[in-house]
Amino acid sequence: MALLLGIGLAGPAAAQGDDARALFRALLASPTDVGLNLRYARAVEAEGDPRKAMMAYERVLSVEPANRDARRGLQRLAGGGRQTAQGASRTELIVGLGAQFESNPRLFDDGLSGNEDLSAVGVLRLEDERMLFGQRWRSRLNAQGRLYRTFSGGSLAYAGADTGPVLDIGRWGEARPLFGLEYARLGNGPLFASAYGGVELALRDMGPLRAIDTLVSYADFDDRYPGRDGALLRLRPQLAWNGLLATGDRLTVDPEIAYNAARGEGHRYRYWSAGAAGFYMAPLFGPVAGFQQIHAGPELTIEHRQYASATVAGDDDRRDWRLSPGLRLIGTGFLEQDLSVVLRYYIDNNRSNEADKEYTNHTVSLVVYRRF
Repeated sequence: MALLLGIGLAGPAAAQGDDARALFRALLASPTDVGLNLRYARAVEAEGDPRKAMMAYERVLSVEPANRDARRGLQRLAGGGRQTAQGASRTELIVGLGAQFESNPRLFDDGLSGNEDLSAVGVLRLEDERMLFGQRWRSRLNAQGRLYRTFSGGSLAYAGADTGPVLDIGRWGEARPLFGLEYARLGNGPLFASAYGGVELALRDMGPLRAIDTLVSYADFDDRYPGRDGALLRLRPQLAWNGLLATGDRLTVDPEIAYNAARGEGHRYRYWSAGAAGFYMAPLFGPVAGFQQIHAGPELTIEHRQYASATVAGDDDRRDWRLSPGLRLIGTGFLEQDLSVVLRYYIDNNRSNEADKEYTNHTVSLVVYRRF
């Protein structure tokens, strides 16, 4: 979802006035350019269109989360440009609906075949920011669901929400301490409930290092998987580079280190992991076929997990290596400025020293996102 916002999920429609139109044409070629977005926001704001200005400021924040000009612009314009007694507020809702095909959704080992299935996919993301008791406060809700045609046991429903104040830490940027809750269901029963807390740092003037997230959670898997109950610690820096190979391109890399302190079954599910997810995006062409802009690029996720429990043979600890390359094609501004389409393909390969934990799964998905 952050990638969609970064390329302008809600790409501005044709702006009023020659200067705004020229800036808009430039943004189509370089949607993540901070300077262009700030100039466009000021131009359409001056022409009396605060909604387009707010979307441009939000694109800036997706690239530079601690950009003060964008923050001040949003605060000034929130609530239709009106300041309330409680201060500025901003609410953003993104809804996604689509379909997904998987060659091996049950994640069986490679010796089995004929398990492909089709699922319906739903995504909802809500972010609200407002002043409470003189302090800027940000709350988020993330929910998603996956309903398979035949693999009913794999159907998933998940919801998570967190809230916390946004604190200015001077020249370093912003810090957001947070507390949240999660709940998930798998098939016809509960999967887990979790409480989590941590700190999100949005950094300023730190080169490619844009943010650092630190999270600690405790999950309860009830009677379904009691051995997996335990705490999870995560450290996740966020790196981004713009204009590497072409005007308007963007490379994001999110490394992650995690430790899962699962308590049950002789620590069978206890592990530490290290990995990274990367995605390169570049504008291809536009406007075309109803889209304002088409973007595309490769993605890659790598991860290594070292488990604490012994293998079935009892001669070594379980070790997993996961490699997931893929491609994405993203069209923004379809038919109207708040509609985008994402076509994605990736291969999920898991290799392990426990043979029954190995699998390969090809996934193709098409999801339409609407921003409100």
